Amino acid sequence: MIEIIILILGLAILLSSLYGIFMLARLIYGKMRQNQPEVSKGNSTTMGKIAKNSSGEKNNGLDKTTIRFLVIGLIALLMLIPITQVTGLVAEREGLYYKVLRGIADQWGKPQVISGPALVLPIIEKYVVDEKVKSQDGSEKIISKDVYKNKHLVILPKKLDKDIKMQEHYRHRAIYKSLVYEAAINVQGRFMLPDIKKMSDNLHQVRYEKAFVLMGLSDTKAINHVTKINLGSRQYTFEPGVRRNIGGINSGFHAKVTLEPEIDEYEFNFAFNTKGSSNIRFTAFGETTEVTILSKWQHPSFQGDILPTERKTVNDGFDGFSARWVIPSLARSFPQNWIAENDSYRLDSLKTGVDLYEPVFLYSLVSRAIKYGILFIALTFLTFLIFELTSKNMLHYIQYALIGLSMAMFFLTLLSLSEHIMFLYAYIVAAAITVFSISVYSYFGSRRAGQALVIFVLLSALYIILYSLLQLEDYALLMGTGLLLTVLLVLMWITRNLRAGSSKKLNGN
Repeated sequence: MIEIIILILGLAILLSSLYGIFMLARLIYGKMRQNQPEVSKGNSTTMGKIAKNSSGEKNNGLDKTTIRFLVIGLIALLMLIPITQVTGLVAEREGLYYKVLRGIADQWGKPQVISGPALVLPIIEKYVVDEKVKSQDGSEKIISKDVYKNKHLVILPKKLDKDIKMQEHYRHRAIYKSLVYEAAINVQGRFMLPDIKKMSDNLHQVRYEKAFVLMGLSDTKAINHVTKINLGSRQYTFEPGVRRNIGGINSGFHAKVTLEPEIDEYEFNFAFNTKGSSNIRFTAFGETTEVTILSKWQHPSFQGDILPTERKTVNDGFDGFSARWVIPSLARSFPQNWIAENDSYRLDSLKTGVDLYEPVFLYSLVSRAIKYGILFIALTFLTFLIFELTSKNMLHYIQYALIGLSMAMFFLTLLSLSEHIMFLYAYIVAAAITVFSISVYSYFGSRRAGQALVIFVLLSALYIILYSLLQLEDYALLMGTGLLLTVLLVLMWITRNLRAGSSKKLNGN
């Protein structure tokens, strides 16, 4: 709301400045007309000479004005070169920034994907295979042979709840900082063993004593602490690795457990702390998966395959954000139980979660500001040209080029300062340097305080509007387009009475 008010205020100042330019130019032109020498009606010869000279001057003036417009327009286009160089520098600095982020993430913790838990129960299947063998006399006979194969029955939770509390931090390296987090994750639920005989037609033995629970985590080096898992009435300790790659989960930890043949339902719970950066994702392993994420970060960006069922943010008066997902197994592409060696599924095919979004991203703001650079230069040059049309004070082409370079330097100044201080302060300093330098330079170039004041007000309005556009993330394109159309319409109105070779220049008649 504040950004919109500032934008409206800046636009009002800009339009007032353009109107002031028009009125000042009209006033100057009116005084020039009053100071022209009067010609006696009786001296037709003198009148004819003056008319002839006047006509010639007008024609010559028209040609010179046209050429001048073209040359200054070319200078404005040439200003795209330094602006493009600044754009390249922004891209280079942004690339270095992301390189630093990756370096910090490698040491602190990468974006985390939490998968599991899953109960893996080894089984042995027995097959009878007929095999041809040769006897000592060279004859062949067929014998039956028992073949045993070790396989793994994957059992997903009947009910799965995950409670995730995130704490955000900034990690600094040189002039850069990276947003990272620590997550405290509580996991609880219930495993329900299926009818194993129905799962395998060749079941020979169920190895209850060799079962294990695996938990997938994409970056295990970021783990701070893992509690023991309570499974049924017993406790077990987690060990490194997932022991076996199940459905693409190749990183995490596991706990060896012992199951009882007569028990087919096991409650479980455990907790662990991990670090990460940028975002956090989780997969839906339960027949019903319920996940809650709580954080004090005020700018969440919910991403993934499924959006939260419920969420609260700062817009709802919540301090940070709270999100809750309830995901049924029907949303997945894999079943509740299967034998890993017989069927293959990607258990990370359904992922969802949240990004820790940073709304004020330095390099994107500078890049967006640069897109308005040529507009600023064009409006400033046009203002000087309007003054030139009604006065004898004309700037040199080099002065136009220096003014354009000064405006291009605004973006370089903004970039260099904003890497060290808050963007708002950097913007104020960079804009103040540009506005004051061009205004003072305009005064010494024209020796007109009124003209310098108009330039000062115009540039101030432009930079106020630009800052408002940078803050309006969702409406920046709409507001920017509206600004361009408004300025264009105002300029068309001001110059509506211009005629080639006509003496009625900007006088409104």
